[in-house]
Amino acid sequence: MSVFSTNAFAQPDFKQINGDEIQNNPVAQDILAKIELSKKQFLQEKEIENKRKVQQKLIDQQRITAQESLRQEIQIMEKTYEEFTPRNAFAKYVSNLNATNHEIFWDQFDYIQAKIIIARDARDSVIAQGGTFSDAMKQYVKFAKMPKVEMQNIVRELNIKHNLAQKDIQSHFDVNGKLPRFENDIESPCYGCAAKISKVKTDSGQSVPITRTVIEPKPALITNLKDSLSELQKQFLESRNIIEQKKILFEMNGIVKQIQNLK
Repeated sequence: MSVFSTNAFAQPDFKQINGDEIQNNPVAQDILAKIELSKKQFLQEKEIENKRKVQQKLIDQQRITAQESLRQEIQIMEKTYEEFTPRNAFAKYVSNLNATNHEIFWDQFDYIQAKIIIARDARDSVIAQGGTFSDAMKQYVKFAKMPKVEMQNIVRELNIKHNLAQKDIQSHFDVNGKLPRFENDIESPCYGCAAKISKVKTDSGQSVPITRTVIEPKPALITNLKDSLSELQKQFLESRNIIEQKKILFEMNGIVKQIQNLK
């Protein structure tokens, strides 16, 4: 083996050292030692890298195998419990009802299902971004919840949509979904009556002619808010865009909160 040495403080002046001179030259010995160390380190790093690649390949293969196994198990499970999925189970329930009512039941199902899909998406988004399970579930509840005001409003609108209720009659219900109460039933109005009618006191047989009573209108603010909520619920049902539906839900939740505060 030969080694070249040079003076670091002058122009390059290489000198070849051969044979026994290497054994007696400290600089050459130091260079050779460093070369051997570099070789050893390189081989060690190469070996570590090769082992890492082999291990990673094994992990990737195991992951693919596990994913395929999971996919097959899920397919088997879905096939086994196919009739118990939310839509299929609901379809079985609806099939036992009067056919004229099927559409309103499916509208109710689609409305709730859309809220659940958005809630799941919000939950999974929090987890994917490193959020806690608690924070994820808060987001889920935020979108999946259905306050009483919202439930009453969507049921009312769907009943009107499917001709199961009259809009003018529904307008008499208050924010709690109740009709005005009267101490004396004889004095209570006949909702939806267009002609003069008579009521009879059952204890005396007395017949009292009455006409359609003009109901005191509800506060304009509540009426406007409920109309806005109805329009948003209609848009929510018609939309198939999850981002758009999420925006609509934000607006709906805000309106519901305003109505609740006016109670």
